[in-house]
Amino acid sequence: MHHIVEFSLRQRFLVCALTALLALLGVRSYLSLPMDAVPDITSVQVQVLTRAPGLSPVEVENLVTRPVERALAGLPELAMMRSVSRSAISGVTLIFSDDVDLERARELVLERLPSARDAVAESAERPEMGPLTTGLGEVYHFTLDWPGHSGQELRALFDWEIVPELLLVPGVVEANSWGGDEREIQVVVAPDRLLSFGLTLEDVERALQRSGHTVGGAAVERGEEQVLLRLDGQYKTRLDVANQVVRTSPEGAPVLVSDVARVIEGKKPRFSAATADGGGPTQYAMVQMVAAGNARDVVERVRQRLSELETRLPEGVQIKPFYDRARFVDRVLATVFRSLIEGGLFVTVVLFLFLGNLRAGLVVATMIPLAMLGAFALMRLLGVSGNLMSLGAIDFGLVVDGAVVLVEGALVEMARTKVSTGHALVHDARKFGRSVAFGLLLVIVVYVPVLLLEGVEGKMFRPMALTVLFALGTALILTFTWIPALASLVLRPSAATEPSWVTKLRERYRPLLRFFVARRGLALGVGVLLAGLAAAAASRLGADFVPRLEEGDLVVQITRPPSLSLAEAEAGTTVVEQTLLALPEVDRVVSRTGSPDVATDLMGLEQSDVFVLLKDTADGFSAQKREELIGRMEEALVAALPGASFGFTQPIEMRMQELLGGIKSDFGIRVFGEDLSELRKIAAAVLEETAEVRGVTDLRIEPSEGLPLLTVRPDPVRAARFGVTPDSLELTVEALRSGRTVGTFFEQGRRFDVAIRLSPESAPSPESLSEVRIPLGPGRDARLGEVADLIVEDIPAQLSREQGRRRLLIEGNVRGRDLASFTIELERRLSSLSLPPGYFVTVASQYDNLKAAVQRFMIIIPLTLLAIVTVLNLVFSRFRPVGLVLLNIPSALSGGIFALYLRDLPFSISAMVGLIAVMGVATMNAVVLLTAIYARAEEQGLLSAPASGEGAPEGQESALECVVRGASDRLRPVLTTAVVASLGFVPMAFANGTGSEVQRPLATVVIGGLSTATFLTLLVLPALALPRKRWKEGKINLQRPM
Repeated sequence: MHHIVEFSLRQRFLVCALTALLALLGVRSYLSLPMDAVPDITSVQVQVLTRAPGLSPVEVENLVTRPVERALAGLPELAMMRSVSRSAISGVTLIFSDDVDLERARELVLERLPSARDAVAESAERPEMGPLTTGLGEVYHFTLDWPGHSGQELRALFDWEIVPELLLVPGVVEANSWGGDEREIQVVVAPDRLLSFGLTLEDVERALQRSGHTVGGAAVERGEEQVLLRLDGQYKTRLDVANQVVRTSPEGAPVLVSDVARVIEGKKPRFSAATADGGGPTQYAMVQMVAAGNARDVVERVRQRLSELETRLPEGVQIKPFYDRARFVDRVLATVFRSLIEGGLFVTVVLFLFLGNLRAGLVVATMIPLAMLGAFALMRLLGVSGNLMSLGAIDFGLVVDGAVVLVEGALVEMARTKVSTGHALVHDARKFGRSVAFGLLLVIVVYVPVLLLEGVEGKMFRPMALTVLFALGTALILTFTWIPALASLVLRPSAATEPSWVTKLRERYRPLLRFFVARRGLALGVGVLLAGLAAAAASRLGADFVPRLEEGDLVVQITRPPSLSLAEAEAGTTVVEQTLLALPEVDRVVSRTGSPDVATDLMGLEQSDVFVLLKDTADGFSAQKREELIGRMEEALVAALPGASFGFTQPIEMRMQELLGGIKSDFGIRVFGEDLSELRKIAAAVLEETAEVRGVTDLRIEPSEGLPLLTVRPDPVRAARFGVTPDSLELTVEALRSGRTVGTFFEQGRRFDVAIRLSPESAPSPESLSEVRIPLGPGRDARLGEVADLIVEDIPAQLSREQGRRRLLIEGNVRGRDLASFTIELERRLSSLSLPPGYFVTVASQYDNLKAAVQRFMIIIPLTLLAIVTVLNLVFSRFRPVGLVLLNIPSALSGGIFALYLRDLPFSISAMVGLIAVMGVATMNAVVLLTAIYARAEEQGLLSAPASGEGAPEGQESALECVVRGASDRLRPVLTTAVVASLGFVPMAFANGTGSEVQRPLATVVIGGLSTATFLTLLVLPALALPRKRWKEGKINLQRPM
């Protein structure tokens, strides 16, 4: 490496110019780097949504969902298929392997959609794909209020003024909504008026369907011009609809629609509701970002567009944002950058203290921003976004380690020989450059296997590993280029003195080292004892996949009986909002009920998501505070809304869990089988067993029964006797409530449906439906009850399927214990259940991801060790030092596990990545120390094979003194690198801002691991560095086997 240092010294101004260019490129890359709170860990998913008006859940499953599943089965790389069938809506979710791009997955589905459209029932609408978005796509939520105006006017304003503007914002793929009444022109037919004119409902339908059209007639030539010709029959006013002729009498008198019906402003049946802040109904809107978009940029553009819109909207319209992803992203990134800045300051202070030279400290400290800027440039180039995971694991202590060793060695050489800075740097590079380079390479090598992670854990930690690799790679290059060039310009030989406190520390270190060297068995025993105690501590640790990220806001999931009406749903959520607003921590509460217009989240009116926005606090929102607040919320809500079940989660967490496992809670128990009654029996037994497991809370079962259904079942014989055709019967039933669309109505560029409905007086209650009159022509009619049987029954509110099997889901949350031990105990309890043939139960939770990650790490860790051994062999070319360095690894792991135990933190993938990181730093320090010992032994001529009976020549150091002096000479760089690496993580270990929960285990493991590894490096490894039988001879024979 000294050749690179010599070149950098000769071309120092070129090196400085190139480094400045790197800094400028890094700044530019940072300014354009996509930023988000967390990486998007959702799998490659495509939703196929099909509306089926008037069909019950069972009919939707049989006539829509199953045909769609069959049409889409067998797609390349299809890993999983889930579906939900609810009244009037079907949703099929296709999950592809991670090797498939989302765009390619959508192309594959698009190719099969025509066959799916042909397979579904005629009454169903065309199956369509959901929006091109992911689990992190819900970036901006707001409510729309317009005091003094109806929900219908509010909805029209949103649909026709706001949505088109939002969809033009770059990065926005959908603007979804809950609540509000969609306008409809309703032709409310009176059966008695039809009878009086001798007409039927089909007559009115035909009259409206054959009118209201626009037809093109090409063009008519007029001299040298042509005039376009068209027929304009579009409905532009209600009077146009009312004046349509239904029939003309023999005398030529027309019977108009207005003669048999009222044409009114109505509203379509609604399947969703929204309320806000205890004030009643509102219009709820959610902006969804395109997949792979930049959340902060998209939200900023949405804010600007809405701000511009407000100036053009009618007076009094209020846009009230309540959930803003950019706000959460900013909080997370503030925590990350605060930790990085504080860590950088800690590292800089430590450099000044250990190096005892302000200029030397500043030279090394320049590595911090430069390595970070280099990482930004590579992140931008390779498409790695900035987020909690990719930025939160960077330790500036690791970045400066190589520069510390190089500059410290140069300071020592200048103090000893008074040579110039350049000569000292070249001498140090010739002596220790190889070990420094390989030491940094070791730290890099331990992160490379993390790139082999797959699935959820891969999506979380690969960006982190890449960013660390980018920063360390930049540091490796700058250590041998920028640092020598800058040091030669600013360092002076006269200032190269060692701090007195370091000298005193070295003087006290030497006798302590002699003590351990003389008692090698004690030194080795201390290492073994640490490993044994760590194993005992590890057995007492809980385990989670990743720590729960405290988002700072909550979501309360409410489930009530499936028979709930729309009005009662709105009243219930209003009560919930008023109850929650009474708590001092709560700022705003907004609820959404049922499925949105684009049904990406299929829910019934019995299901509500209540967003609870909490007031910002100076000390953040800890897990303990969240649990205490949830306890008070639950107590208040149970009293305020009896009969409802409540679940508590967070906005992003809820969406991620739903997309990853099809559940919205910490865990879900899936019961598979075909017969619904048998599934319910098994689910009841599962529910009973699960309730006994410690830590379970918010336990609930998905709606599987209790939806009242009034079925009109025609009797063909009786219907034929009265002359009632199937078409007239279908039209009558459809017109009772939902209405049948017969045309379109245009007003100022807005388009609305025209629908036929029977007057509400025809059937004011379910019991009166049998008396509904069906006009059959002049003087004839039939009662609905005379031609059909009316049957009232309870049916499932929802039917779920997974991989072609029916599934019933029980879900809940875990509080007060780790998820791994809870899942293990739950699985043990459920395994004792006796199930009928063809039925089985599975448990789904993040523990599944933890098991998959651990299995993958069982491959990664041996690969990491193999890579370490390979690099060490290049450094030493002998087994003994390689074995000693590897001996340092268990000590580092022991300290990391102890630290988790002392801080009562569960084991997680974050902690496991921390263990991998500490392996690299521990091996680097061991390499630096052992290289110094063997280099000194070589200087003293102790590495040659001794002749028989030959002792140490006069004036030559003994093996003991060689080890002591060699280790003590490198005390400062070893301590400096260990301390800066540890202190670089201290802010992350003790931060309490948003996102700190994920960083905390990793930082804790690194600090604890380096503490024990440094002890072993400085005291145990030197004691074992030389073969015991060579101590008396005074020479070290590394050629002989040990």
